[in-house]
Amino acid sequence: MYLSFFTFAILSVFAYRQFYVIPVGKSRFREDGHALLFVASMWVGGWVMLAFTTLCYIAIYSFMRLRQKMKYRPLNLILIAAQALAVYLVLGTFERLMPTHQPLTLFLTMSITVFLTQLTTVLVSSLLFQISLRVGNWKRVLLKYALMDSIYLTLYVIATSYTSVVEVRPLWRFTADIVTIASIVGLYYWRTVGIKQDRKVEVQVEELKALNTQIAHANQQVLLAFASSLEKRDPYTAGHSERVAQYAVYIAEELGMSTAELKVIHLGGLLHDIGKIGIPDHVLNKPDRLTVDEYDIMKQHPVIGEELLRGVYTASQLLNDSERERMLEIVLSHHERPDGRGYPFGLIEEQIPLFAKITAVADAYDAMTSNRAYRNAMSKDQAARILDEGKGTQFWTPAVDAFLRVLEHQQLEPDVDTLREVSASRAKST
Repeated sequence: MYLSFFTFAILSVFAYRQFYVIPVGKSRFREDGHALLFVASMWVGGWVMLAFTTLCYIAIYSFMRLRQKMKYRPLNLILIAAQALAVYLVLGTFERLMPTHQPLTLFLTMSITVFLTQLTTVLVSSLLFQISLRVGNWKRVLLKYALMDSIYLTLYVIATSYTSVVEVRPLWRFTADIVTIASIVGLYYWRTVGIKQDRKVEVQVEELKALNTQIAHANQQVLLAFASSLEKRDPYTAGHSERVAQYAVYIAEELGMSTAELKVIHLGGLLHDIGKIGIPDHVLNKPDRLTVDEYDIMKQHPVIGEELLRGVYTASQLLNDSERERMLEIVLSHHERPDGRGYPFGLIEEQIPLFAKITAVADAYDAMTSNRAYRNAMSKDQAARILDEGKGTQFWTPAVDAFLRVLEHQQLEPDVDTLREVSASRAKST
């Protein structure tokens, strides 16, 4: 009996030293092997051994905190006492209600005891330290290792049950106890090594995810910069994508779309003309109207843009699969028309993706109310009239109606007089 007290006093030291850390919001939660130790002591010597082990662990905890000049937290003593009480109540109940001589029953007993003890740890910690149960995944991490601890406890209980076979010979009993202690110490060590390695892998995965997100953001910023610089090559289209994106969002809001959908529409509007990167300068920046052949070349920019963005966003974490496809549909189909006379595929009404139909109206409005080398900007009323006349043929009717309602309540169009002055000044300079 005295050897058992000595054993658990020694194991209390190892239980404290073998620990891992779980991040909880901006703070950290330290977890070691004392809950495992409490269950084992209760199994071996009942409440007396459990009380002795709890006091040993508290003494070691206090000594180590003071020795290492770490902040002493009296509330932790309440948490330790609550864990010991949970072990006493749960394991004591199972010992009375269930036969524990079968390995499977032993495993179930240890599993449930450890799980409920760790659940007590979660609840009491939340109350004592005001840690929200919604913060991070610390609860899942803490409970995840209950299964691992249950396996170790079951092995310990089975090992100690066989020492009684040789207790008639003191030397053999002593040797068996030494082997048992060494085995438990080894289990403590490899348990903690495994948990720390698991945590290290999780941290590395989280860091890789953060890095991938940063790379995805950087790639997106590069694409947006490309789109912006592309427009700046032609002074008449500067700021076009930003305005189209904003107009499309206004239309989508008027149609009652969700915030997530607005995000996709806005991004699609910013990148809708990115495919013009692949259009030759003599076609893209031609000051006069395009010839038939040049127009055929220009009509390839939606396909070029969709292929480019699909490669960039395939592994991106900024958009999920559904959002990515809808954004790509904007790029590919924003020049399609309900009457089938659009490009690049000549889709008709229902074949045209919804987000593309919305962006088409925004794109057309900005094109009409912006200066071009071959014409001045139209007024708001002129552009609105053309949109209204194109309902059902060139444009999707609900999108036009929604945008016309927006125009009645908001000042969206650029200052036409200013645009004309800029256009005139550029013409004089050339």
